Amino acid sequence: MESIVFDNITKVYGGHPVTRGVAVERLSLAVPKGEVFGFLGPNGAGKSTSIKVLLNLIFPTSGQAFLLGRSVVDPSVRQRVGYLPENPNWYDYLTPEELLWYGGRTAGMSRFRIKERTSALLDLVDLPSVRRRRLRTFSKGMLQRAGVAFALVNDPEVIVLDEPMSGLDPLGRKLMADIIRRLKEEGKTVFFSSHILHDVEDLCDRVGIIAKGRLRLVARLADLLAVPSRGWIMSVKDAPEVLRSRLTEFEPAYSPRGTFTEIRIPEKDLGKVMDRLGSFQSEVVSVKPWRPTLEEIVLREIQQTDGNVG
Repeated sequence: MESIVFDNITKVYGGHPVTRGVAVERLSLAVPKGEVFGFLGPNGAGKSTSIKVLLNLIFPTSGQAFLLGRSVVDPSVRQRVGYLPENPNWYDYLTPEELLWYGGRTAGMSRFRIKERTSALLDLVDLPSVRRRRLRTFSKGMLQRAGVAFALVNDPEVIVLDEPMSGLDPLGRKLMADIIRRLKEEGKTVFFSSHILHDVEDLCDRVGIIAKGRLRLVARLADLLAVPSRGWIMSVKDAPEVLRSRLTEFEPAYSPRGTFTEIRIPEKDLGKVMDRLGSFQSEVVSVKPWRPTLEEIVLREIQQTDGNVG
């Protein structure tokens, strides 16, 4: 069963030819039950507009969207969906307990069930000690975690997260990633947008790349990254300038990484470069295949769109 379906969605803002803008154009996409799907693209690409259409917060100019086999205009389907917006604007005089009470009652939950879920969720997002503090006293990261609890209060089957890692420190990002993994283990469908591609690589089954309102690519992440190696990336500690002068014949590419230098070399030259490094007693920290990263793939799709659009 498909949990999420975009069926040829187009969203146009403004009726006048001068102000008219196409935010999303002919978007068709299906996400099956139990999948973690990453929705990627630059600012203004159409990610948030697509999410708002999916949640029936705005209406498409044409096309339809479906959640759990029902049209998104069906009010009953919303009780089975959780949503965290990119910039949540909570009533800041509420406490986390009151926020979840509000969300639970809106979803039609019983008082007992709300109390049960509140305790479990505040533990999950590491906020039990501040359950009665006003949200106005929270940091951005704490507000984001409270928002995740709010999105999960009704134990939804589909969770939609718009930039869930925004404003989180490394510990907060790890916590969020662990929550997404747990949701997947429970058979939930998670659809999220993010600019933090390392997290996407760690979490997603599939990704979609959107640019200028057009869906450019949809693929399994494992397939997308499992391309033939273009060579090798060697991480060398404190590579001296004289070493660089001795490697020019191999046409390497260098990238500084703190006290290390990454050297990209063609496949055929690995043995020769290793011998050259050994003669300079350079410390080789790691050697790994040189394949396109997710960031490079996303940038390629964006640049191709820029080249194809007026």
